[in-house]
Amino acid sequence: MKYLDLLLALDVLSRYYPRYYSHELVQLAEDVFKWLNNELPEDSSRLIYLKSCFNSPTEAVKFIWKEVQLLAGPFLNLN
Repeated sequence: MKYLDLLLALDVLSRYYPRYYSHELVQLAEDVFKWLNNELPEDSSRLIYLKSCFNSPTEAVKFIWKEVQLLAGPFLNLN
């Protein structure tokens, strides 16, 4: 998985997926990117939740990537 592939899939979803901005997976992806970039304060509830679900940011990104592939697959392979 490449970072650019994930961004491409998220871009495709933002264009074609009707509930993109309200989808919980996209919100989770934004929080994971903030976690990767150390933009979340140590006492934030988002960071505590992410750490309770995933062992590392890498594991979280792999989970997000698999789920985004499932969502974006039909839109990436249009006839």
